[in-house]
Amino acid sequence: MSFIEVHNSGMPVRIVFAPGVPGSNMKEKKAYCEKNLDWIRKLLTYEPRASSSSYGVLVTNPNSSEAHIGALFFDSSGWHDMCGHASMGLACYLVRSGLVSRAQGATEIRLETPAGIVKLSVDPSGKVTLVNVPSFVVGDARVKSSKFGDLTVHLAYGGNLYGIVDLDELGINWDSITIKELAELSGELWIRVSESAKSLCPYELYGFRFSKNISLKPLRYYGILVFGSPQRPLLDRSPSGTGSSAHLAYLYSRGFVRKMEFVEFVSAIGTTFLGRVVGETAFEKWNAVVPEISTATRACYITAYTTVVLEPDDPLGEGFTPLPI
Repeated sequence: MSFIEVHNSGMPVRIVFAPGVPGSNMKEKKAYCEKNLDWIRKLLTYEPRASSSSYGVLVTNPNSSEAHIGALFFDSSGWHDMCGHASMGLACYLVRSGLVSRAQGATEIRLETPAGIVKLSVDPSGKVTLVNVPSFVVGDARVKSSKFGDLTVHLAYGGNLYGIVDLDELGINWDSITIKELAELSGELWIRVSESAKSLCPYELYGFRFSKNISLKPLRYYGILVFGSPQRPLLDRSPSGTGSSAHLAYLYSRGFVRKMEFVEFVSAIGTTFLGRVVGETAFEKWNAVVPEISTATRACYITAYTTVVLEPDDPLGEGFTPLPI
């Protein structure tokens, strides 16, 4: 199997083309992939052919006439409704490879995903902007941790559902906590927060966003994102498109950011996305915002054209889920 590899702000994306995935909508196509094409996910995200940071997008035909292409997202934990960094990386690749004709100014691409249609633009410099699906705050979960005691986890949706832990609220000094501790904390809280989430919304918890304000002018937040599963938490190397969208909805709901005001979201490796609320809308029973997330400059680059091989007598077959260490 051959595929293209890119990265967006440090987080890799493996792009595979599979036209003709059946289904009357993208959720049905996702369900078809879960049942019939999961071997693709395993080959591209399981060891020994991949690593804990591997992420993929399967490109197929859309159902909506409003969209140019369809996109289905996956990692070692399963198939997912939306991914911002992968959508942005895909859009950049489509333009740079010539698969989508460049416009005079910014080139517009509309992706249909299981979460809805997202709009992307790639400007001549390579900067990518994503207008995501409606994003909103679901509610709060009050849970207990062994190290930090009682915590308030803010549940917010940005194409995926996240638990946002505001380290300022906890009085935790960012310099005193490590990425490993955050991963361990997410694993400890996952099941408890998931139970609260089920009582508040129909979305499955996808991960945790650990937030800390680091500057008021310009407005900057660390937005360290742990996703995947409680058994094998994965660390997003990018600031995360869906995580930043959920984070933006939370900040807007609390009055920490105003409409059209830019926020810089900084990842675990120091890369940056810019986010702003460009509109308000209603989504089902929630008051939602329309988030715009962009790379600060060109941040998406092609890294490889790869072919993976599965020999029929390989005892490890499609591989094994990445080890946590």
